[in-house]
Amino acid sequence: SGRVADPSLFLAPLVHHHGWSTDDWPLMGAGTLVGHLLECGMQVSGGYFADPGRKDVPDLARCGFPLAEVDADGTFTVTKLDGTGGEVSPATVREQLLYEVHDPARYLTPDVTADFSGVRLSPAGPDRVRVEGAGGRERPASLKVTVGFDGGLVAEAGISYAGSNALARGDLARSIIEERLRGIDGELRVDLIGHDSLHATAARSSRRNDVTIGDIRVRAVIRTDSREVAESLLWEVEALLCCGPAGGGGYRGGISSSILTKSAGIGRDLVRPACIVVTA
Repeated sequence: SGRVADPSLFLAPLVHHHGWSTDDWPLMGAGTLVGHLLECGMQVSGGYFADPGRKDVPDLARCGFPLAEVDADGTFTVTKLDGTGGEVSPATVREQLLYEVHDPARYLTPDVTADFSGVRLSPAGPDRVRVEGAGGRERPASLKVTVGFDGGLVAEAGISYAGSNALARGDLARSIIEERLRGIDGELRVDLIGHDSLHATAARSSRRNDVTIGDIRVRAVIRTDSREVAESLLWEVEALLCCGPAGGGGYRGGISSSILTKSAGIGRDLVRPACIVVTA
């Protein structure tokens, strides 16, 4: 693992600097919150937050890295480097507080079961937010383990359509690919990027032909154990240049090996932490 757990990289120096006990659960929870807010870098100072006209962030191209000024009692202030772009506000901190959190009262880490449900945010000056109220309970008895295994081959290919009736031509290309590869040994998915690649189920059920869409990218991908099947996807999409809807272009395709992952719990007593220092 590159990090064991993201917040732990911030919690460790706080434990060292302030002399915290690692079984002082409220302090472990507060330190974990520091790490949780800072772990994604500029996400808490405007990155991933910006939405033009709704949540404008100044000078995002020069967004400043965040930092936290942490007191011995676990309360802290989030801010950023002086003279940099971006924004640190209750709104940016609030969004990062909820980032990837399922149960705010039971945020599981190897160090503590953190409780963010009572956190309070308050402005403390320009680009400064005071954070209080984090807590914690005893660390989980198990640790999270992620197992990687062979996911077979993934073939991906794409072709673009632009101009008048682009959506209808893209939809026709998709139907050709699906028909040509019907019954093949693999998991096939075909999306129209720019129309339904992110909201596939809802968009395809409506089957609307939006004439305002100026360009469409047809993306086809198949997961399979057979290289022959993977190559057939590339051939079928490339064939659309001459055998499919009018005006197709920009074909790209390739095959790569894939790894799938499965996460589970493992008893803490079965894991032996070790630190190996490699020098040049």
